[in-house]
Amino acid sequence: MPDTRLIRTFLEPHHSPLAERASGFATGQIGKRAEPADDAAARVEARALLRLLGDGGWLKPIFDLDLRGCCLVREALGEASPLADAVFALQGLGATPILLSGSAAQKERWLGAIAEGKVMTAFAMTEPEAGSDVASI
Repeated sequence: MPDTRLIRTFLEPHHSPLAERASGFATGQIGKRAEPADDAAARVEARALLRLLGDGGWLKPIFDLDLRGCCLVREALGEASPLADAVFALQGLGATPILLSGSAAQKERWLGAIAEGKVMTAFAMTEPEAGSDVASI
């Protein structure tokens, strides 16, 4: 279990039990899974991990906008599997804009499926004069 003594001042009462449960889940359910052998296997495993996270309610801190809870869950997941941590992080990056600024229709269409681990979110980034913003020569 993550040692929360140094950050206890910043946590709410529900955070320590969350960290303990997340650690148990990560060790018992995630840590026992085999590492994917290649990119194709990692893509399949990422979807399986997403379903485990959704089915277990582990994405809830994202939807509660509980950033400290997200950090504690990510710490436990990352110790067991960097891929599981990445899946959690990407769900947060994809869901948060909808949570904060999405229309009612977007929220209705996407948030339930994202929380249940049925939909994997994605996001795109661009910078001025780089990537897709640069005209072909």
